[in-house]
Amino acid sequence: MATESSRLGMCPNCGNSITSGYLLIEYDTEDGSERFAECPSCEDIVHPAH
Repeated sequence: MATESSRLGMCPNCGNSITSGYLLIEYDTEDGSERFAECPSCEDIVHPAH
């Protein structure tokens, strides 16, 4: 298990940083990969913005 979490991006709702520890699912699409993560601040399920 990794001891450090890398940054996935920012929450589009509240603007706080989301780290890889909050990643729920990552999958490939025709346009690249997509991610869903839980925001640790507002607790919404979001697509982290880069």
